[in-house]
Amino acid sequence: MQYSLIMTPAKRRAFIEDGVVILPKVVPLELCRAAVEAIETTETENFGSSEPVQALYHGSPLCTLLQDLLGGETLPVTHAQIAVRHPTPPEQLDIYMGKPTPSPSDWNGHVDGIAIHPGPHKDDPDREAPIVSFSCIVGVALNDQTEPDCGNFAVLLGSHIANATFFAQQASAGGPLGPGGPDWPMEPWHREKGSNASRGQWPEPRARMVPPPTRSMGDSAQYLRTPENGGWWPSGTQQLLRAGDVVLAHYLTCHGESRHAGKEPRKMVFFRVKHHQHTEYRPNEHHTSEMQHMIAVLSDPWLEWSGL
Repeated sequence: MQYSLIMTPAKRRAFIEDGVVILPKVVPLELCRAAVEAIETTETENFGSSEPVQALYHGSPLCTLLQDLLGGETLPVTHAQIAVRHPTPPEQLDIYMGKPTPSPSDWNGHVDGIAIHPGPHKDDPDREAPIVSFSCIVGVALNDQTEPDCGNFAVLLGSHIANATFFAQQASAGGPLGPGGPDWPMEPWHREKGSNASRGQWPEPRARMVPPPTRSMGDSAQYLRTPENGGWWPSGTQQLLRAGDVVLAHYLTCHGESRHAGKEPRKMVFFRVKHHQHTEYRPNEHHTSEMQHMIAVLSDPWLEWSGL
């Protein structure tokens, strides 16, 4: 399968404008079936690195495609996120953090790697927490997800542009980038064991992994209150996929899973791909040359995409 037949001019244009694009039938169905079998029968926690799962990326056109888009060799892709989303019991569908949800389209929208406290940063102030970013999230559908509200992968269309513009404004104001930097005050947050990092804890369900400008975006404004009062975030646009389809989403595009009112588990595998010069952004090293490069990457959504 030729690269030009996968990422057509129309697909490239959609990706640039929306921050997401669906590429139909990129991964052979036999690879999808082998990955499903491995996921369902393997007992190890490291099956994201197993050969059948890695074959979805390295044994399909995806590896070459992403290298082409990112201008050459990428950092090694050796792990994947296995994302099997089971249906939500009907009595819990309209409950969010123990309270009735005001939105029937409630979803877990976020930007990966923001306000998470990995390793030694766990007990540090938010200002010291790095932005653990990448270039592109590559999602492979292992089964059909053609109906909405079945745990579908969802995005805030165009949020990559708003987020990049905001990071550029933080940089021009002297930085650092992220929570605790200019125009992004620290927010009250308490995370109980087992809760989702981007959802906070009632009564402060503030999406700390969502940059401020994208909190007023989306296709469900009727469910949105002002960012200042910690209201509910807009719902994303659900991506409808068939087995073997691939969804590409720019790192800066807010994404998440939708509610699952269906009957069958939603099965996906996500690869996070990095340009060969990509690293994490560390706020306490804001003025170093390495971080200046990452500031440029987070401020210009297409800096790493020379092949696009």
